[in-house]
Amino acid sequence: MLLIAGGDADFNTLSVLRRMRQRGVDGAELLVGAANPGLTWNFELDELRLDGQAVRPDAVFLRYDVFPSLADPRPQVAFRAQAWFGALHGWLLAHPGVAMLNRRANGSANKPYILHLAKAVGLRIPFTLVTNEIDALEADAGRLGPLIAKPVPGGGFAQGVDELLAGTERRDGRSAAPAFVQGRLVAPEVRVYGVGQGKTRRFVAFRVESGALDYRTDADARVVHLPLQEVDADAVEGLGRLMDALEMDYGAADFKTCPHTGRLTFLEINSGPMFAAFDEVSGFAVSDAILDFLTGT
Repeated sequence: MLLIAGGDADFNTLSVLRRMRQRGVDGAELLVGAANPGLTWNFELDELRLDGQAVRPDAVFLRYDVFPSLADPRPQVAFRAQAWFGALHGWLLAHPGVAMLNRRANGSANKPYILHLAKAVGLRIPFTLVTNEIDALEADAGRLGPLIAKPVPGGGFAQGVDELLAGTERRDGRSAAPAFVQGRLVAPEVRVYGVGQGKTRRFVAFRVESGALDYRTDADARVVHLPLQEVDADAVEGLGRLMDALEMDYGAADFKTCPHTGRLTFLEINSGPMFAAFDEVSGFAVSDAILDFLTGT
């Protein structure tokens, strides 16, 4: 039995749940939001009960629910999401025989480490600095060419370095926190989902069409499902090596194009990516890959 667990307003969780039902996969759901389901994990009996029923799923799709906090910034809202995810994730970690995504993933949350590792496994990456030395960056910006900046932890949008230089408070020529500073890349932008392990890993690719520096700021951005043979093979093979190094069996990598070589250049990989919009244009290709991996089909 496959358990789908997450927020009842998370379109990504709902997408894989809908596909599970369409395919007739033996499964159940635990959706938190407007509803408040019951959960008890009895450590003495090692029994998990959901809404009063003992369950022992063979596989679990679990997604952290970020959407309530986006709508309501009160601390108790974020606390609820953390508590639900922590309880179910803890049960999964305690039961290694239950299939889940990224059970073994190593270091997949640290973006500077991932970029360094991507270069080490042969992926092309943009010129990159991680720095808070704003005065030195400003003095060298003309030589370095067009640059963008984005937060080290992620979660923020990319911006032109001119905006960073103009809008950042300095002390002794330095900002309060380091940021990524990278060479500006150009369209086309490609996202590749990888699901599975080693030679059996399945890749699903998309082109993101947008005139914005960061497509997430563009309400008119358009997603196109790409046949894998149309994607730079070096980029796909390098992504496989990176996922192997990180022991990831699920993630989505973003690439943009080098203006000098025309080759796809790696930006980052996300171990819990959004995928509902990509499912919509691909006939549930991402959800199908997830379901096949979790159910062993």
